[in-house]
Amino acid sequence: MKSNIQPLEELETWHRTKDPWGYNSNEHDLFRREMLFSELPEREYKNVLDIGCGQGFITKQLNVSSVTGIDISQEAIRHANKNNETNVIFLQGSIFDITKMFKVKFDLVLITGVLYQQYIGDSSNLIYLLIDQILEERGHLVTVHINEWNICQFPFLKLKEVIYPYRDYNHKLEVYVK
Repeated sequence: MKSNIQPLEELETWHRTKDPWGYNSNEHDLFRREMLFSELPEREYKNVLDIGCGQGFITKQLNVSSVTGIDISQEAIRHANKNNETNVIFLQGSIFDITKMFKVKFDLVLITGVLYQQYIGDSSNLIYLLIDQILEERGHLVTVHINEWNICQFPFLKLKEVIYPYRDYNHKLEVYVK
């Protein structure tokens, strides 16, 4: 049976370049980051997890006391850690490993650009279970994905859904509370 998940080697090759998507200079991505920050529920977050943090485009700008960014690509994490003068810890790891990686629960979990079939295959139900195990009660989950590619709807209370233009697509930002 052939897997439809993108090989890790391809991601590693992609991330050998700093900012391969051009996030730091693209007006759509700068808007996407500001949109995400503007839609976060107002609250003082203690433990934040950014799943699929890449090279830290969003993670490094979070203004919270404790932030951990994880990405499956060791190359992405290497770039994220370069000149990291923030309160962020970057770790290499898969969304499938989060319950093994962390003993603490998070009051905010961000997932951006990860919930696509090429990254999680047909594992939506497993992803729901994993997020439920690491998100504390009344914690927030924020997901941001290309609307046409997103395959997940979480079984938490959805507080907000915003769809806005992003590059050649539409982005969907969803805010949930457990």
